[in-house]
Amino acid sequence: MATVVTVLLVCAAVALAVTAGANDGGSILGAGLGVPGPRPLVRIAILLVTLVVGPTLLFGTAVATTLSHGLVPLHDPGGRLVLLEASSSAIVVVLVLARAGLPTSLTLALVGAITGAGLGAGLPVHVWILVSIVAYGVGAPVVAAVVAYWLARLRLVAVAGGESTDRARHLHTAVFALQCLAYSANGGQKMLAVFAVAIGATSGGLVHDPLWLAVLTAALFGVGILLGVRRISTRLGRDVLAVHLRHALVAEASSGLVVMAAGLAGVPLTMSQSVTGALVGVGASESPTRVRWPVALTIASAWVVTLPASMGCAALAGATVRWL
Repeated sequence: MATVVTVLLVCAAVALAVTAGANDGGSILGAGLGVPGPRPLVRIAILLVTLVVGPTLLFGTAVATTLSHGLVPLHDPGGRLVLLEASSSAIVVVLVLARAGLPTSLTLALVGAITGAGLGAGLPVHVWILVSIVAYGVGAPVVAAVVAYWLARLRLVAVAGGESTDRARHLHTAVFALQCLAYSANGGQKMLAVFAVAIGATSGGLVHDPLWLAVLTAALFGVGILLGVRRISTRLGRDVLAVHLRHALVAEASSGLVVMAAGLAGVPLTMSQSVTGALVGVGASESPTRVRWPVALTIASAWVVTLPASMGCAALAGATVRWL
């Protein structure tokens, strides 16, 4: 039975990494597609490299540890089965919302699913960690919007009137790389968390990140990007706001700073929420009418649904397996 659960959990980890690429990758790339800067393939390459370099050389795996042990003690007996239920539930919820073109939070879905599966299986749940994650999740788009608003208002990124210059394009590359590093310090580590528990790459409540595992997750993430970037990036990069280079620079810088700060604190946070909030902030800095508010509110409603839906789905799965 243990072997079967391990194999299924590895399969779920693969599916989660591909789903993350389709969902999170589209959100990261979406704000800057169609504006002067690095070519799409270069942007994808930068993102995949940072997924390897971030946790192995720069930031460590604090967020992966929070997901694998902080919320629910998945190292306890039955922990792998709980994570299998959680991963499967999170993927189902995100895919259902993705069919509607909504860039919901896979990190938020996994947090809710781990909590729900733990409750269903009768494992202890660290409520205050859950509360802190939810609080960060609620605050992140607001903070990103405020930061983007004032960055744009203060003209700290002066590209208006010169959006095609080499200087602006080089600046865009640097800001995008910062955003990718922020993702590798935070939401990108959920894939490592699931793989680490699946293959036993944890000890003492910590997740260890072998280089080959980081490379594997990055490769799977890249497959997901190719599958889903067009749909999700269209929603962020065109529907929320008609994005120009000045918007992309501010939005990517703002969301990157917010997500990296949370990652260094070990708090899982989603990039899609921060990017959307930053786009709203930079659009509102020019005129509130620049933002397509109905679309932004529709995306926000997907976030509101994600946590309880994934928690309920996983709790039902956990309780069903427990009582069989």
